[in-house]
Amino acid sequence: MQKQEFRRLIQKYLNGQASVEEEQLLLELFDRLQEDTNWDEEMMGVKQQLEDRMLQRLYSGIQQSQEQPDPKALYGIFYRVTAAAAILLAIVGAGLYYSLKYPAQLPVTAVNKVPVKHDADPGKNDAVLTLDNGEKVVLDSARVGTIAKNGNISVQKTADGQLIYTVDGGNTASSNGPVTYNTISTPRGGQYQVILPDGSKVWLNAASSLKYPTSFAGNERNVQLTGEAYFEVAKNPQKPFKVSVNDLNVKVLGTHFNIMAYNDEDAIKTTLLEGSVQLTAGGRSSMLKPDQQGIVKDSHINVVDVEAEKFVAWKNGYFEFNRASILDVMKQLSRWYDMQVVYEGKISDDEFVGRIERSAKLSRVLHILELSHVHFKVEDKKITVSP
Repeated sequence: MQKQEFRRLIQKYLNGQASVEEEQLLLELFDRLQEDTNWDEEMMGVKQQLEDRMLQRLYSGIQQSQEQPDPKALYGIFYRVTAAAAILLAIVGAGLYYSLKYPAQLPVTAVNKVPVKHDADPGKNDAVLTLDNGEKVVLDSARVGTIAKNGNISVQKTADGQLIYTVDGGNTASSNGPVTYNTISTPRGGQYQVILPDGSKVWLNAASSLKYPTSFAGNERNVQLTGEAYFEVAKNPQKPFKVSVNDLNVKVLGTHFNIMAYNDEDAIKTTLLEGSVQLTAGGRSSMLKPDQQGIVKDSHINVVDVEAEKFVAWKNGYFEFNRASILDVMKQLSRWYDMQVVYEGKISDDEFVGRIERSAKLSRVLHILELSHVHFKVEDKKITVSP
C-alpha cells in the first residue's frame, strides 16, 4: 500500500500537481522505503532514474520562479539527496520568504536590545588594497574618490564599492613606465569588485586575493589568483589575458569565467560562461566551451558539462548547492560568515540541492539546513555540526 501511494505521489510531484501536504507525505514515505531492502523497481522505478527526474523537476521549478517571481509562490525549494534518490527536504513558503527579505518590525521597546549572541551577520564589501610600496588601504573605510596614485595612474573607489584604475586624461590605465603591482585581498566574510587597468572586471569572493600590474605592458595581461573570482575579461586579441593559480594557467582573449581555487578544496575548478579558455597544468592543455568546467587535480585536467550559472550564484547573492555534501556546504558558510566549523559524531553522507540568499543571517540559513535533520550549535565564532 505504501509503495502504491509513493508511486502516486511521485507522479503528481513530477507533473507539478502535488500540494505542499503531499510533498511532505512523499518525504515521509521515502524515508520509510529507504529502509526496505526489497526496492520494487517494477512498481516504483529505477532509483537512479527516479533521482534524475526529481532533480530535473526541482531545477525547472527554480528556473520558473526566477523567470516569474511571485511573492505568493513557493520560494527556496530545497532538497536533500540520499545515497539512492532525491527526496523533498522542505518547502520554504511565503512566510519564510518574507522573513528573509523583510524582517519583522520590532516594537519600539526592543530596538535597543542586545543582538542575539549565537548568530552572525552575512559578509559584505570588504577588502584591503596593498600597493607596490607595501602601503595598505582598507577599502571598507576608505573614502569615495581617488585613494592612491602611481605616476599618471589613479586608483579610485566608487560609491558602489568598486576599484577603478584610470590614466589621468584617459579612460583605462596604460603606462610606459616601470611595471608595479597591486594586490587586492578579501577577508573571510568579505567580497569586492575591481576594474583592472585594461577594463576587465573581477569579482572576488571571500578569503581571496588577486595580484595584478597597475598597467598591462608587453604582449600579455598576467594576474595571479588565490581563492575564488569571477572574471569578465575585456577583449584584446593582440594581448591574451592569463590567470595563474598554483600550477594552473588559464589563458583567454575575452570571456566570462569563474575560478574556484581555495586551499581547502581538493581541486581547482574553472567554469566557463561565455567565450573560450585554455587550461594548462602539468604540461597538458584543454579547451573549455561555454557550460563546461575544467577540474584540475594532481596536474590532471578533467572537462565536464555543467550549468555554468549555478557556479557563479555567489556573485549574484546566493548560495547554490548542487548535490553538495554537508562538508562542502559548511565550507561556503564558514568563509562567508567567518566562522570555524567542527563536527561531532558521524558526518552525514546526504547531498543538498537548493538555493539560499547570502544576505540572510547565519541563524536563518542554519534553520533551513536543520530541516534535513542535521543539527547546529553556534558559540561565538564556532559552528558545531552534529547528526
